[in-house]
Amino acid sequence: MGTDVTLDTSGPDGPVLHFARRYPHPPARVWAALTTGAELSRWFPCRVEIDARPGGSLTLDFGDSTPQTAPITEFDPPRVLAFTWSGEHLRWTLAEDGGGCLLRLSNTVLDPDWTAHTAAGWDRCLADLAATLAGGTPPPGGGPDEALIAYYRRVLPPARR
Repeated sequence: MGTDVTLDTSGPDGPVLHFARRYPHPPARVWAALTTGAELSRWFPCRVEIDARPGGSLTLDFGDSTPQTAPITEFDPPRVLAFTWSGEHLRWTLAEDGGGCLLRLSNTVLDPDWTAHTAAGWDRCLADLAATLAGGTPPPGGGPDEALIAYYRRVLPPARR
């Protein structure tokens, strides 16, 4: 649980989770991990192909159904990547932070009852991203465990539409 997470419940589009994570890698390295299919597939919860450009999209393949398409809504290398996935808007921003990078992620939450699951899932993904950036392999096991979900149920305010 090394991610700084807040929940904004005042937005017009519903609750928005905000994550911030510092990585000891330059923004260009983190950008590559966000916008290269092979890199994304190492830490994202599924296999990803990405057409990394304005108007492009991500193809998300969970292996058990038809792949999902996530249209890119904002693309400003190496600072901003945003896309819509299953009705939720995700926006990733990168900024230099000393010798490293500050990554921020905002995720609108379509179903407020799912907020803790979403937060726990991104916590796990951002930890896997750290392992990938360090040249390691994220641990097997997929999504977050129940203890992590319970943690976010305790620390995040109730999300209502």
